[in-house]
Amino acid sequence: MRKVFFFYLMMIFPVAPVIMTGCGKNTAITNEEVTARISLAAQMMDKGLYDEASVEYRAAFNTIGVSNKKRANISYLLGNLYFEKMKNYEKALGWYIRAKHYDPQSPVMQQLTERTVSCLERIGRSLDAQNVLSGATYLAGEETRREPGKIVAQIEGRSITMGELDNEIQKLPPEEQKKYRDNPEAKLEFLRQYVNNELLFNMAKRADYQKDPRLRERVENFEKMLMVSRIYKERVADAVNITPEEVRQYFEAHKADLAKALARDNNTSDTKTSALPDRELFEKTAPRIATLLKTQKAQEKESRLIEELMRTQKVVIYDGEFGK
Repeated sequence: MRKVFFFYLMMIFPVAPVIMTGCGKNTAITNEEVTARISLAAQMMDKGLYDEASVEYRAAFNTIGVSNKKRANISYLLGNLYFEKMKNYEKALGWYIRAKHYDPQSPVMQQLTERTVSCLERIGRSLDAQNVLSGATYLAGEETRREPGKIVAQIEGRSITMGELDNEIQKLPPEEQKKYRDNPEAKLEFLRQYVNNELLFNMAKRADYQKDPRLRERVENFEKMLMVSRIYKERVADAVNITPEEVRQYFEAHKADLAKALARDNNTSDTKTSALPDRELFEKTAPRIATLLKTQKAQEKESRLIEELMRTQKVVIYDGEFGK
């Protein structure tokens, strides 16, 4: 952020000093004095004094003799201040509009348009945001999905095909997929819900939510959990095998305990369950035994894996820092 700020600072005020005059007055203001206001604004922003920082930016903006291009750059900085720090989207919108007005060929026109759309969305003016978005040709090349099949819906010119819809349905659990496979009405309802989600997603993108630090942190945490779950499944859970012999050995060693557990589950007496023939008792408890053994083996395998990783990655835990 500081690098971006100084980049715009250099665009606003070249190194060589100039004399600025206006309104018939022989008032001379050097670049150093104006630059000092911008630097002061930056210091105030670092300390969270955003209102005071905006005062200094405005003073630089209103300096007599400042060119339109420089005013546009200051407007962009002020818009970012209101958008990112003060969350005042109406004022941010005003400054972004000024930036576009004072420099229609601004090198940051794409960012200005994106922020304008985001501000409009956040103050509840979705239709205006959509109008701005429709006129922004640089956004028209957004990647579209090209799935085969007939077109079943369109959103802002993007076609949704039957292939795309089928692809989304195939992401559901098998039992859920059956609901839509041979039921046109259910599939149409799924399409309507899919369109609704796409509309809300597009609205969130226009509001710039993908750049929200809190949202990004949650996405990163969720991604981390998914990756941990996958590596656990591949390296631990799927790597554990239980043989029929192991199940039988456990059954023979814990027959009485298994009978009691089965009685509790079925709300029957221990005597009645114990009277079951071994074959019937084994059939009823074998799935429970297999799950138990797999869990135990997985825990052991995970422990060995973690020990190996800690050793190879030279992990040190300073437990002394936690007072007992």
